[in-house]
Amino acid sequence: MLTIGESIKNARVAKGYTISDLARKAGITFQTLYKWETGKTYPNVFNLIPIADVLGVTLDELVGRTVKG
Repeated sequence: MLTIGESIKNARVAKGYTISDLARKAGITFQTLYKWETGKTYPNVFNLIPIADVLGVTLDELVGRTVKG
């Protein structure tokens, strides 16, 4: 299972964004996003919403959650 940081990085790279691109579009700093992607710190759910919106993914996808039906 991927960490949240790895999921963010994978989705970012798939969109062709640099860390700077995503940080700017989501309204966070480069340093903050870098720390999340490298696992030095972790975002809270409120920080993940703009990331998911910019990347065009759901929060569930971003955190690796699958809903069992």
